[in-house]
Order: sequence, then C-alpha cells, then structure tokens
Amino acid sequence: MDDSAHRKPPARRTLEPRVSSVNSIITPRRQAGEANTPAQILESLNQAQRETVAFATDEKILRSYVHALERLYPKTRFAMRLSPQTADTTAIVQAATHHIRPEAMDEVSITEAGLLRGGFALPAGPPNGMTVRRTYQATLLAGPAEEPLPSDGFDAPLARAGEVFGVLAAEFDRGANVPARLEDAVLMAATQVSAAIESGRLRRESLHLRDYLDKLLEHANIPVLVVGRDRGIRVVSSAFKRITGLDRTDLVSKDVLRLAGPSERVRVLSAFAGALRGRDVAPFELRLPKARGGHARLQFTLAPILDSEGRVAGVIAIGQDRTEVRELEGQVIHAEKLATLGQLAAGIVHEINNPLTSISVYGEYLLNKLTRSGAEHADLKRVERILHSSDRIMSFTRNLLTYARPSKEEAQPIALNQVLREAVGFCEHVIREAGVSVTVNYGENLPRVNAVAGQLHQVFVNLITNACNAAPEEGGQLQLSTRLHGHDRIHVEVEDDGVGIRAAELSRVFEPFFSTRRKGNGTGLGLSIVKNIVEEHRGTIEIDSEPDRATTVLITLPCLDQ
Repeated sequence: MDDSAHRKPPARRTLEPRVSSVNSIITPRRQAGEANTPAQILESLNQAQRETVAFATDEKILRSYVHALERLYPKTRFAMRLSPQTADTTAIVQAATHHIRPEAMDEVSITEAGLLRGGFALPAGPPNGMTVRRTYQATLLAGPAEEPLPSDGFDAPLARAGEVFGVLAAEFDRGANVPARLEDAVLMAATQVSAAIESGRLRRESLHLRDYLDKLLEHANIPVLVVGRDRGIRVVSSAFKRITGLDRTDLVSKDVLRLAGPSERVRVLSAFAGALRGRDVAPFELRLPKARGGHARLQFTLAPILDSEGRVAGVIAIGQDRTEVRELEGQVIHAEKLATLGQLAAGIVHEINNPLTSISVYGEYLLNKLTRSGAEHADLKRVERILHSSDRIMSFTRNLLTYARPSKEEAQPIALNQVLREAVGFCEHVIREAGVSVTVNYGENLPRVNAVAGQLHQVFVNLITNACNAAPEEGGQLQLSTRLHGHDRIHVEVEDDGVGIRAAELSRVFEPFFSTRRKGNGTGLGLSIVKNIVEEHRGTIEIDSEPDRATTVLITLPCLDQ
C-alpha cells in the first residue's frame, strides 16, 4: 500500500510522551536474557488492570500498561497510541517509554503484519484516522541523547467490536535478539488495554448519562420525583421545589411518605408499592404542605424504572400542578352557591322582614308600656328577650344579603389608618363590655388604598368583635397594627390573646355558616363576608391561631398606584 494515500493528519497534542524508566519501577528489573514466564507476564498486566479499575482516562490506562511492559522488558521500547478520530478527543492520546519521533508525531500507523497478528484481515482502506504500512517504521527515539538510532520492531492493534482504534508497538535496537515471549506479552497487553479502554469509556458514558438525566430531571419544568426501592427520594426537579417551597436538602434521601399528610399516607404507600411491583397505578392527587404555609395540589402519574436486568429499581413520579385548577373550581362552586343563596336570601328577607318589623315595633311599645305601668321585672325581661331575638333575626337577614349580594358602591382612595380608627370607635361598647385593652401601632405616611370605606368598616368591626368575644373572662389584650409591606402592599394585623381556634377548625373558619362559637351565639357568616370583601379589594386574609393562647389575623391590601 502507498503510505501517503492513507495519511490523515490529525490535530497535534503532546501528553507527556515519556514514561520514566526509573520512577515507574514497581518490581525489580530482570537481567538481560532472563526470560519472563507466562505467570509473570500475566501478573504484571493484571497489576496494570487493577490500577485502572476506577474511572480512569484513556491516557492513564495506556500509561499503566506501558509501565507493566517496561517492568517485564526493560531493554525494549514501547508506545501505545490511539487514533485521534476514535479517542475521547480529536488529538492523539499516547503513552510511551521514550519520546515520539518528530516525523511520527502527527500520525498513528500500524503495519499489515500487525493487523494480521491481531486476527484482522487486511482492510480495503485504513482504520479510521490511522495509516497502514507494509513494513514497520520506528516511532520512538533511542539512546542517551534520544537520537534516532536504527531500530526494529513490531506492533499489534487495539480494537473493540471489530474496529481498530489504536496500536501497541514494541521496538528494540536493530540486530538485537527479540526477548522471549515479547510477542505474547504484547498481544496480551493489547487485548487487556482494548478491554480496559472500552470499559472505561462505558463507565464514563454511564456516569455522564446519569448526570445528564439527573440534570434533565432536575431542570424539568414539571414536578418530578425519582424514588428508590426504599422509598427514599433520589432526584427532585426544580419545578417541584418551586411549587412546594421546599429545599432540595429537605427532600433528597427522605422517605416520600413524609410529603403526605397522615390521612393520605396509606393511599400514597399503596400507589408506590404497586408501582414498585410493576403494576399500573392510576394517577392520584396529593395535597402537599408548602414550606411557607398553604398547600399545593399535585396530580402524580407513577412509572417503574427498570435496571439492566429488567428488575424494578425505583419509581419516577411525574406531577401536574392542579393548585390553580382546584382554586378555580372552588371559586366556581362558591359563585354557584352565592347565586343560589342570593335568590334564597331575597325570598327569606321578603318573607321575614314584614312580620319581624311588626314584632319589633310592638315589642318596643309593650316594653315602654310595661315599664311605665310598673310591671314585674320578670315580665320586662321576657319582652326584652323578644326584642333581642328579633334583633338577631334582623342582623342575620342583613348579613345574609351582604354575603349573597356584595355592595355595588364605587371604590375610592382612602386612608386605611382612619378606617381602622373609625372601626374601633364603632366597637367601643363591645370592647368595654369584654374588658379588653386595645393597643394600636399604626404605620406612618402609609399610601392610600382603593376601597369602599363602608365595606372595610364591616371587615374590621367583625374582626374586633370576634376578638372581644374570644377574650378571657378577666379581659384580654387586643393589638391593631398597620405597616407597609414591600412598596405596593399594606399589612393589617388584628391580634388577640383569647381562646384561639383548634387546628381542626382553622381550615373551615371561612366556610359559610361555620362558627366556632357556641350554638345560638353566631351565624357563621361573619368571616365569610370578611373574606369576600378582602378578596374583592384584591387582597388576602390569613389566620394563625394557637388554642388557649392567641389568634392573629393578617390582611394584605394593595396600595393605590402612585
């Protein structure tokens, strides 16, 4: 073959071409002429194999085996070189006992005899990125001054899956005797190096693929969890962390059941156990608490992850954020309830108000008449109870209309501190009867809010009244405060030290007709009306409470655009 016809000059790279003949000595050198036994050859090559069982690079593998051959044959020069088009880079990766000759620096060549020695038929063309020569041409420099002395040698291919990707060459002074079993050692080393490089690349590709998949899942724009057979969380997508507000350190290696509430753990355990057994599991929805309060609703689809032997190694849970959908569904249901309640309220008020007005008017008349005539105290109390009951019914009908048919007044710029002061004034008699001490801390120079003053009066009067009703018998403390939050919102806090609200009831306090007060002492519409009004003003309301200690209501309202 014409040597020049098959030359493909690759990029040039120098990778410390010389392997030290001194520092690399691990076992004593054998004297010239002393033959290596097959067991000694195998032990030296196995030592190189043990040095490269970890995630070794191609270059490290080549160096280890060159060291092994140099220990066996100190008078022989060795070079291992990989084709630049099949290595990890586009440069020549190599290791040698001596420097590469300048004329051989930019190419990797192998002889026809070397291909036949490795069991390959002569190809129609050269291996990828390599040159095929008819006779061996020296690759290494020799002598004390590294001058190009006359040399002989032979080579063997490095190959995988029937493809030659490199060469192992052995050189010695021209005319010198070929050491015993050198060819056997070269062929054995070539076979082991080829396997080591293949294994090393597979390990690196596997690690790269694993890291790639981990990053792909972690940066996926959907909530994803990868869970092992022990139910420990292995991978968490950034979307899952964003939705739940939990940090990665709070999730990785933790039992997936810890994400679910006590009432949902049996259902979650059953779903993951079924997926780990390879069964089809129907999608299920999970209510997850957020790190900063509130809950997220995620619908998960589970699928088993199989290992190389087809066994289930874990489960991937792909989620869909249903939080907004559930909130919208709740709003639709709430609107439908309001529409029905509005029609019902109008009928109730129409049917009740007329006779109730008569009861109230005639009751007042009878109370005044009995008072003037000096009637018995018990009779006066009975009439007062009639009037009190009629007032309760009137209050209920007004609240019912307010809840079902919110006010249509136009919002105007108002000062929130002033509205709160007026609400405290409206509640003076309630505060006095409850023996509550009020402390105020109003923020200064707060921006105005766009609101209906009468509706905000109703909000704060309701909250102050609730705080007074929850106060201990010996009186309590009520703290009212306002402050700017960020640059576009105002926080209003109403805090008392009353009886508090139990955890089981806290999630229901905004439900219509639900009341924590004793039967007959509340309609259960107050906080529902408050929530409706706050949300109509594009605000939010949150309640934090501890039984027998304190309750804090936090209202956030947007400031008027400056």
